[in-house]
Amino acid sequence: MVLPSPLLYQFIYFCNMEILVYIVLFAIICVGVIFLLRSHKKTEVIPEVSVNSNPDPTCCGAHEVCEIDRIKMDPSIIEYYDDEELDAFKNINADNYSDEQIDQFREVLYTMQPSDIKFWLISLSRREINLPAILQQEARQLMAEA
Repeated sequence: MVLPSPLLYQFIYFCNMEILVYIVLFAIICVGVIFLLRSHKKTEVIPEVSVNSNPDPTCCGAHEVCEIDRIKMDPSIIEYYDDEELDAFKNINADNYSDEQIDQFREVLYTMQPSDIKFWLISLSRREINLPAILQQEARQLMAEA
């Protein structure tokens, strides 16, 4: 029986170590690629979120309150809520609306999100439109439910 030479053992050992090194390098590369893909996705999402949620640097931390204050303080901001037809009621007293006119206001009021009602009321005020007196309590109740 012929025994293999020590060089053959060294060659086999070296080949096994080389294969092991390649496997480790391949695993490291795979982990790196996965990390890069995940960080690339996060990079895309972060600017979008930061653009939408960037509060005013002077804000106290209660962003919704600051947003309402900013809108209240800037009279040039008038937002419409698919209610352009209500501009016809400019400068009409809150007690002087007909039933049909009140129904026009009511239709807009009940089709909007409760969280938008406060902004809608600001919009009406800026446009010098008085909410019918009968709807003022309803609007307060809907805002309280939000």
